[in-house]
Amino acid sequence: MNFKMGGPSFKDFVIEKPQHSPHYQYHKYDPDDVLTHRRSVYRFIVRSQPQPFMDTFDCADPSQLVDKRGETTTALQALALLNNHFMVKMSQRFAENITKKNASDPVRLAFQMALSRVPSEEELRLLNSYEKKHGLAATCRIIFNLNEFSFID
Repeated sequence: MNFKMGGPSFKDFVIEKPQHSPHYQYHKYDPDDVLTHRRSVYRFIVRSQPQPFMDTFDCADPSQLVDKRGETTTALQALALLNNHFMVKMSQRFAENITKKNASDPVRLAFQMALSRVPSEEELRLLNSYEKKHGLAATCRIIFNLNEFSFID
C-alpha cells in the first residue's frame, strides 16, 4: 500500500472508446499496477458508472452529496471478498510477502498480520489443514473473508 498523502488520482478501470460515449471497464483493471495501491479516497471516480466492488461495500453514490455512508451486511460482500479479481491478487501478494519472511508457521503469521491477534488453537488447526490442501494464497483469501477482517469490534 502506498501511504503517500496527496497527489494524482488513480484509475481502477480501462476506458474503451474514449472519443465518444466512453465505456469504463472495471473488470479489465490490473490489480498488479502498483500506482493503484492507494486508499480509495484517491480513486478517480466516474459519477455515471459506479465501481462494482466498491458499490458492494456501500461506497457512497458519487453523483450525490452524502454526510454518512450506508452500512449493510450482505452475502454479496462475502462473495466479493472471496472471488473478486482484486482480492484474489491481493491474497496472492500477501501470501508471497508471508513466504518471504521464512516464518516457521506462515499461517499463524498471516493470521496475526491480517487480524492483529494470535489465532486460537482451533482456528490454527482448521487453517493449517486448509493450507495443506489449497495453499497459502487460498488460506489468505479465507482470512480476508473473516468478519474480523471487515469489521471493527
